[in-house]
Amino acid sequence: MALGLNISFGVAQGSSRNWRLCWSSALMLSGLLGTVQTPLLASETETRHAMAAMAAFAECKVLNAGYSRERAQNILRTWIANKGLEQQAQWLKSPQAIRIVALTSEAMNKSCDGFDQNSPQFIPAMEAIDQL
Repeated sequence: MALGLNISFGVAQGSSRNWRLCWSSALMLSGLLGTVQTPLLASETETRHAMAAMAAFAECKVLNAGYSRERAQNILRTWIANKGLEQQAQWLKSPQAIRIVALTSEAMNKSCDGFDQNSPQFIPAMEAIDQL
């Protein structure tokens, strides 16, 4: 799956909160692109970021691209299997993961390849990700 990214970060100089949000955004997008290391080398937080990112991508496709729930679940299951994350995938059923995926999928742009920073869900999504 190839995704093109079109993202711009409007960060005010000296604002650590904005830098942290940008870092979270970049990390979330790296998860979407599958650049997280193998499960043995990635930290639990990195693995959860990546799983939440892929789940949010799949959910965004349901919300914005007309994908069926089954197709979205298939995308996620395939990604989890390809990354060897079957044991860690149980976390996606937790209340924390469900909240992060819901906020993040709603904060994504309509093409699901980046974030809509004007979305009312953008800041809450980044804050939820930071709590991982």
